[in-house]
Amino acid sequence: VAPDHHCLRSLPTMKSLACAIASLLLLASVADAIQGTLSLPTSVKGNVQTDITFYTGGPELLITASNDCQVTVNLVVSGIATAPTGYNFLSNGASLGVGIGIQLVVSPSSTTITGNLTGGTLATAALNILAQANIQAGCLQYDSTTQTYNRIAIAVPSGSNQITVPISSVGTFVFVGFNIDSPIPTFYNYARDVQAGVRSRVGYYANQAEQLVVELTASANTQLTVNYSASTSRPNPDGYIAVNAYFNIETTSATNVVANLSYAFDQAAIAAAGIAEDTLRFAYYTGSEWKFDGNAQISGNIVSQATTHFSEWGVYGTSSASTLCISALIAILAIVM
Repeated sequence: VAPDHHCLRSLPTMKSLACAIASLLLLASVADAIQGTLSLPTSVKGNVQTDITFYTGGPELLITASNDCQVTVNLVVSGIATAPTGYNFLSNGASLGVGIGIQLVVSPSSTTITGNLTGGTLATAALNILAQANIQAGCLQYDSTTQTYNRIAIAVPSGSNQITVPISSVGTFVFVGFNIDSPIPTFYNYARDVQAGVRSRVGYYANQAEQLVVELTASANTQLTVNYSASTSRPNPDGYIAVNAYFNIETTSATNVVANLSYAFDQAAIAAAGIAEDTLRFAYYTGSEWKFDGNAQISGNIVSQATTHFSEWGVYGTSSASTLCISALIAILAIVM
């Protein structure tokens, strides 16, 4: 039977048409461009990459949601905790004020998201901050419940005065300039990447104040996680009073560390508990008892401890009354002798 040349000639045409339709469908599912209004919800389709812009020089949100949802972008100009030491809020417009933040809200709250959030064009004052020596641009995610910050990765497109942040959750995001030697603000129970052979300073906060700084150099790439508790079921070491600050410090991989722990204590609370400041020390739990590891250093309201291992750590001190008694006894012996 002779082949049907007409049909053969039509196959490429059908194939091209199918490809064109497929391409159009793909493009339709990749990007929806929407003009949004700040503080008002924008409808976003599920599993469709959506680019939401607001006004010239303003923020932009490129988002993919797990389901149909409502997305609201708010500008935040107040109600944010004081910036961590070494960090300065950046403004994206003189009329909006210094310390501008962007709050992202999604409804329903069960929706999962991924995407990029770009802040507005940085104001001249912000650019002047970034022009200073040893200052870099960054972004902090803000937790309004605990009033703490967590530094997240950013991108600054070439030739742009805007900062872009990869996002995987809702929240409040604040753009900052920070000194490169400042501790990295980190949420408790957050896995912070640590690069092998590079000194890292990771800071943990409570009540708008720095509470713990872990300074470490690891022998291999790892992630550092710290959990905090104000209580423990374990008995105190003999003769010591608990400061009620306990930190479970872990890395995700077996690695050697050279580290230093620094805890900022409340001097009024220490005095009220009857603890002598100069007796404060870190102890780690071995699995059966608390053990003190070397000598602690105290400067102002900071007690520091060097270590080469991580585990559960607590801060303890001895009674100020017993310290006074010992001092008095030494004075008496000096007089007698």
